[in-house]
Amino acid sequence: MQPSNRDQRDKAQRFGVFAGAVVAGFGLVAIGLVRLQVADHERYLQLSKENHVRPEILRAPRGTIFDRNGQVLADSAPSFSIVFRPFPAESVGRDPSPDPEWVARVSRLIEQDPAEVRRLVQSANTSGQTAVLKRNVPFPIWSAVEESKDELPGVDVQREPLRHYAYGNLAAHLLGYAGEINEIEVDSLSSQGYRAGDLIGRTGVERKFEDILRGQDGAEYVVVNAAGKRVATFKEGERREPVSGHDLVITLDLKVQKALEQAMAGVERGAAVAMDPRDGGILGLVSRPVYDPNEFSMGLSWDRWRELSNGGTNPLLNRAIQGVYPPGSTFKVVTMLAALRAGIASPSTRLQPCSGRYNFGGRWFGCWKHAGHGSLNFVEALEHSCDVYFYQIGLRLELPRLEETARALGLGDRTGIDLPQEKKGLIPSPAWYDKRWGAGRWRKGLLLNLAIGQGEILVTPLQLAMLVSEAAMDGQPLRPHVVKQVRGAPEYHWQRPGRARLAASPTTWSALHEAMEGVVSGGTATLARVPGLRIAGKTGTAQNPHGKDHALFACYAPAENPQIALAFVIENSGHGGSIAAPMAAQVLSTLFLPDSLRPAAARPPAVADTAAGARGD
Repeated sequence: MQPSNRDQRDKAQRFGVFAGAVVAGFGLVAIGLVRLQVADHERYLQLSKENHVRPEILRAPRGTIFDRNGQVLADSAPSFSIVFRPFPAESVGRDPSPDPEWVARVSRLIEQDPAEVRRLVQSANTSGQTAVLKRNVPFPIWSAVEESKDELPGVDVQREPLRHYAYGNLAAHLLGYAGEINEIEVDSLSSQGYRAGDLIGRTGVERKFEDILRGQDGAEYVVVNAAGKRVATFKEGERREPVSGHDLVITLDLKVQKALEQAMAGVERGAAVAMDPRDGGILGLVSRPVYDPNEFSMGLSWDRWRELSNGGTNPLLNRAIQGVYPPGSTFKVVTMLAALRAGIASPSTRLQPCSGRYNFGGRWFGCWKHAGHGSLNFVEALEHSCDVYFYQIGLRLELPRLEETARALGLGDRTGIDLPQEKKGLIPSPAWYDKRWGAGRWRKGLLLNLAIGQGEILVTPLQLAMLVSEAAMDGQPLRPHVVKQVRGAPEYHWQRPGRARLAASPTTWSALHEAMEGVVSGGTATLARVPGLRIAGKTGTAQNPHGKDHALFACYAPAENPQIALAFVIENSGHGGSIAAPMAAQVLSTLFLPDSLRPAAARPPAVADTAAGARGD
């Protein structure tokens, strides 16, 4: 039977609808293709490149640090690190949680904590940035990794500069250390070009001059396969060579530093500073206990970091600029200057003789020499560090004039040294006492303690070195500084101090120099004497409520032409005259005497204290 016209029309109509749908579908496909190939061409081309072309960072070495004579103190050495490079963003292999078996095998191979490997890999997969699994690995480890790379996708060996400190822990607190940047810092500093795995200055010169020492990383582009494995260098990619950081020449003198380190070798806790009194340059700086900054370059375990940062001795603390101590009798230099400037005493003034104690307000204040010093003039009182004499001077002087002279010498504030985290110390004022105890509620008797460097006064070992340096130069203000020159950069100048020269008569300075020389030649610091060398100094023994007294000594030499100032603070060790003074003698002998005339090395503090009979203040 022939189909009816109606059936034919229906069939033709259905065919037309189907054909229209097909045409419309192909039209949509065509539009999509046009959009992909024309409108979104650049976007998908970039995604395509990102999937198979990966930038690899060429890390720049940090600048070298030299001492003032050109000796290398810190530089960068080639090393091999084990890294994890995340898979391309579109790869199915890019899983935020790494396979446990993979983690276990990698950890065994590189001798690293599995939890740390897992954490670093997860971070890399999330951020898309290469993670350093272990730095400075020896040849057996990196060669084993090279052989196993095909079986351990993502793991690679990378050559990079390693921060190296040529003398280990020598001058560690001054140089500081550079450690790996953490995740929080990467987020906040990424705009400055920092990436995961970068080293950043943490303390000391490394931190203060981070912008100068840090170089500019380079980069090259490599072709990778779907598993993230490098297969070739991308020809079209531009290679940028890394640029090293600027070199620094610092004021430290390696010979002085070694002499300080040797003198402080038996000290558990304390600090020593050597300064050039002519310009404030730091010649040496020691803090005890010490650490090796090379540990941080290679990467610390969490256990080792906790040991360094949470231990009771706190070896990361730079006691030379962050430790604050009562100055003890070293502060009598300030008291003497203040009294002579105020005219309340002259070098020949004699006060009530010392019988070993002094009565004020119904209370007895003792002298360190229980038998007493008898009748002394001002110069002799400083030579023998007579507390009773200085009690009387303090009462006559009163607090405002004592505070003014102390601040004029830079105490009670930061010195401005070009090292981070310096402490201010404390010079109390009438306003400070009013705020603490109430207006007018503090008593005059506190002047007895302040005049001998006790009470609330606090100084750093650096401030003590600055004090004797300025005394040596008749009040010329100094700003201690560490960096002398930045190579390859505009000329570097340290900032001059804003303080004016301490105004005092030539008679005042002459009396102070005479008294400080007498301290060493026949006073409380005879153990600091060096044959043929004139030394001027002051001992101190600071009371410590938490244990044995702190021993202090500060001096400059040669007295007739000062070239070096030294300050020692030895915690919980005894008397300054018997503990700290011999250390100064050892350093000065090394620097000024020929080998044949040098005395034997100083004995350990505890032995020296016993043998000397706790001599002097």
